[in-house]
Amino acid sequence: MSAAGRSGLTARAARERSEQERPTRRRLVVDCVRLDAGSVDRIEVDDECILHEPGVPGALVVDGAVRLEAVVRAAGGSLVADGRVVGVWAAECRRCLEEVRGPLEAPLQEVFEWEPTDGETWPIDDHRIDLAPAAREAAVLALPLAPLCSEDCAGPVPGRFPTGPAAADFTAGGGV
Repeated sequence: MSAAGRSGLTARAARERSEQERPTRRRLVVDCVRLDAGSVDRIEVDDECILHEPGVPGALVVDGAVRLEAVVRAAGGSLVADGRVVGVWAAECRRCLEEVRGPLEAPLQEVFEWEPTDGETWPIDDHRIDLAPAAREAAVLALPLAPLCSEDCAGPVPGRFPTGPAAADFTAGGGV
Protein backbone atom coordinates (compact mmCIF):
# COMPACT_ATOMS: atom_id res chain seq x y z
CA MET A 1 0.00 0.00 0.00
CA SER A 2 1.29 3.45 -0.86
CA ALA A 3 2.04 6.15 1.69
CA ALA A 4 -1.04 8.01 0.47
CA GLY A 5 -3.17 4.91 1.11
CA ARG A 6 -1.76 4.47 4.62
CA SER A 7 -2.54 8.05 5.46
CA GLY A 8 -6.02 7.69 3.97
CA LEU A 9 -5.48 10.72 1.74
CA THR A 10 -7.53 10.62 -1.43
CA ALA A 11 -7.87 13.23 -4.13
CA ARG A 12 -11.19 14.22 -2.54
CA ALA A 13 -9.55 14.67 0.88
CA ALA A 14 -6.70 16.61 -0.72
CA ARG A 15 -9.25 18.87 -2.44
CA GLU A 16 -11.11 19.47 0.84
CA ARG A 17 -7.85 20.17 2.68
CA SER A 18 -6.73 22.41 -0.16
CA GLU A 19 -9.97 24.40 -0.02
CA GLN A 20 -9.70 24.85 3.76
CA GLU A 21 -6.01 25.85 3.80
CA ARG A 22 -5.87 27.79 0.55
CA PRO A 23 -4.95 31.45 0.86
CA THR A 24 -7.20 34.06 -0.68
CA ARG A 25 -7.42 33.70 -4.42
CA ARG A 26 -4.71 35.70 -6.06
CA ARG A 27 -5.08 37.50 -9.34
CA LEU A 28 -2.18 37.66 -11.72
CA VAL A 29 -2.67 41.11 -13.20
CA VAL A 30 -0.23 42.48 -15.76
CA ASP A 31 -0.16 46.23 -16.43
CA CYS A 32 0.18 46.58 -20.20
CA VAL A 33 0.28 50.39 -20.58
CA ARG A 34 3.92 50.25 -21.81
CA LEU A 35 2.98 47.64 -24.43
CA ASP A 36 0.06 49.73 -25.65
CA ALA A 37 2.28 52.84 -25.81
CA GLY A 38 4.98 50.94 -27.71
CA SER A 39 7.74 51.71 -25.20
CA VAL A 40 8.41 47.96 -24.75
CA ASP A 41 7.79 45.09 -27.13
CA ARG A 42 7.13 42.44 -24.48
CA ILE A 43 6.48 41.90 -20.77
CA GLU A 44 7.85 38.76 -19.15
CA VAL A 45 5.81 37.14 -16.38
CA ASP A 46 7.23 34.56 -13.96
CA ASP A 47 5.01 34.35 -10.90
CA GLU A 48 2.97 31.99 -8.75
CA CYS A 49 -0.78 32.04 -8.57
CA ILE A 50 -3.39 30.36 -6.38
CA LEU A 51 -6.16 29.19 -8.68
CA HIS A 52 -9.85 29.60 -7.99
CA GLU A 53 -11.56 26.17 -8.30
CA PRO A 54 -8.33 24.32 -9.12
CA GLY A 55 -9.79 21.08 -10.37
CA VAL A 56 -12.62 18.86 -11.46
CA PRO A 57 -14.24 15.89 -9.69
CA GLY A 58 -11.51 13.30 -9.20
CA ALA A 59 -8.49 15.49 -10.05
CA LEU A 60 -7.06 18.81 -8.92
CA VAL A 61 -4.03 21.05 -8.87
CA VAL A 62 -2.36 20.45 -5.49
CA ASP A 63 -3.08 23.39 -3.17
CA GLY A 64 -4.36 25.27 -6.24
CA ALA A 65 -0.80 26.56 -6.74
CA VAL A 66 0.76 27.00 -10.16
CA ARG A 67 3.70 28.90 -11.57
CA LEU A 68 3.04 30.90 -14.70
CA GLU A 69 5.92 31.62 -17.06
CA ALA A 70 4.77 33.73 -19.99
CA VAL A 71 5.58 36.56 -22.35
CA VAL A 72 2.90 39.14 -23.19
CA ARG A 73 3.18 40.93 -26.55
CA ALA A 74 1.08 43.45 -28.42
CA ALA A 75 -0.50 42.17 -31.63
CA GLY A 76 -2.45 44.88 -33.38
CA GLY A 77 -5.21 45.95 -31.01
CA SER A 78 -4.86 42.76 -28.99
CA LEU A 79 -2.42 41.35 -26.46
CA VAL A 80 -1.08 37.81 -26.71
CA ALA A 81 0.21 35.78 -23.74
CA ASP A 82 2.41 32.84 -24.66
CA GLY A 83 4.05 30.54 -22.11
CA ARG A 84 3.35 27.66 -19.76
CA VAL A 85 1.64 26.78 -16.49
CA VAL A 86 3.54 24.46 -14.12
CA GLY A 87 2.32 22.72 -10.97
CA VAL A 88 1.52 19.35 -9.41
CA TRP A 89 -1.73 17.41 -9.83
CA ALA A 90 -3.40 14.88 -7.53
CA ALA A 91 -6.07 12.36 -8.49
CA GLU A 92 -7.37 8.90 -7.64
CA CYS A 93 -5.95 5.87 -9.44
CA ARG A 94 -8.75 4.56 -11.66
CA ARG A 95 -8.15 0.99 -10.47
CA CYS A 96 -7.21 1.01 -6.77
CA LEU A 97 -8.45 4.51 -5.86
CA GLU A 98 -5.18 5.39 -4.10
CA GLU A 99 -3.92 8.94 -4.49
CA VAL A 100 -1.67 9.54 -7.48
CA ARG A 101 0.40 12.70 -8.03
CA GLY A 102 2.25 13.90 -11.05
CA PRO A 103 3.79 16.95 -12.66
CA LEU A 104 1.52 19.39 -14.44
CA GLU A 105 2.82 21.37 -17.37
CA ALA A 106 0.40 23.01 -19.76
CA PRO A 107 0.95 25.43 -22.63
CA LEU A 108 -0.63 28.85 -22.34
CA GLN A 109 -1.43 30.68 -25.57
CA GLU A 110 -4.17 33.22 -25.06
CA VAL A 111 -5.43 36.39 -26.75
CA PHE A 112 -6.73 39.40 -24.79
CA GLU A 113 -8.97 42.01 -26.46
CA TRP A 114 -10.77 45.22 -25.55
CA GLU A 115 -14.01 43.62 -26.75
CA PRO A 116 -13.45 39.91 -26.10
CA THR A 117 -15.30 37.17 -27.93
CA ASP A 118 -17.01 34.99 -25.30
CA GLY A 119 -15.20 31.66 -24.90
CA GLU A 120 -12.43 32.61 -27.33
CA THR A 121 -10.54 35.64 -26.00
CA TRP A 122 -10.03 37.30 -22.62
CA PRO A 123 -10.77 40.93 -21.65
CA ILE A 124 -8.35 43.85 -21.40
CA ASP A 125 -9.52 46.09 -18.57
CA ASP A 126 -7.99 49.56 -18.20
CA HIS A 127 -4.75 48.45 -19.93
CA ARG A 128 -4.47 45.46 -17.58
CA ILE A 129 -4.96 41.74 -18.13
CA ASP A 130 -5.59 39.08 -15.49
CA LEU A 131 -3.73 35.90 -16.41
CA ALA A 132 -5.16 33.84 -13.50
CA PRO A 133 -8.38 32.70 -15.27
CA ALA A 134 -6.41 31.68 -18.38
CA ALA A 135 -3.84 29.85 -16.20
CA ARG A 136 -6.68 28.01 -14.41
CA GLU A 137 -8.24 26.96 -17.71
CA ALA A 138 -4.91 25.67 -19.05
CA ALA A 139 -4.16 23.79 -15.81
CA VAL A 140 -7.60 22.16 -15.54
CA LEU A 141 -7.51 21.07 -19.19
CA ALA A 142 -4.13 19.40 -18.54
CA LEU A 143 -5.39 17.29 -15.61
CA PRO A 144 -5.35 13.54 -16.31
CA LEU A 145 -8.70 11.94 -17.14
CA ALA A 146 -8.07 8.44 -15.76
CA PRO A 147 -4.64 8.19 -14.10
CA LEU A 148 -3.00 5.00 -12.87
CA CYS A 149 -0.68 4.72 -9.87
CA SER A 150 1.37 2.31 -12.02
CA GLU A 151 0.84 0.40 -15.26
CA ASP A 152 0.74 -2.88 -13.34
CA CYS A 153 -1.78 -1.72 -10.71
CA ALA A 154 -3.86 -4.75 -9.81
CA GLY A 155 -6.79 -2.83 -8.38
CA PRO A 156 -8.42 -3.20 -4.94
CA VAL A 157 -9.34 -6.93 -5.19
CA PRO A 158 -7.20 -8.47 -7.94
CA GLY A 159 -8.33 -12.06 -7.33
CA ARG A 160 -11.97 -11.17 -7.80
CA PHE A 161 -11.75 -8.30 -10.31
CA PRO A 162 -8.54 -8.63 -12.31
CA THR A 163 -7.47 -5.56 -14.28
CA GLY A 164 -4.56 -4.59 -16.50
CA PRO A 165 -1.84 -7.25 -16.73
CA ALA A 166 -3.66 -9.41 -14.15
CA ALA A 167 -6.75 -9.55 -16.38
CA ALA A 168 -4.69 -10.74 -19.34
CA ASP A 169 -3.12 -13.49 -17.19
CA PHE A 170 -6.55 -14.43 -15.77
CA THR A 171 -8.24 -14.82 -19.16
CA ALA A 172 -5.20 -16.60 -20.68
CA GLY A 173 -5.29 -19.11 -17.80
CA GLY A 174 -8.86 -20.11 -18.50
CA GLY A 175 -10.70 -17.69 -16.23
CA VAL A 176 -13.92 -16.02 -17.35
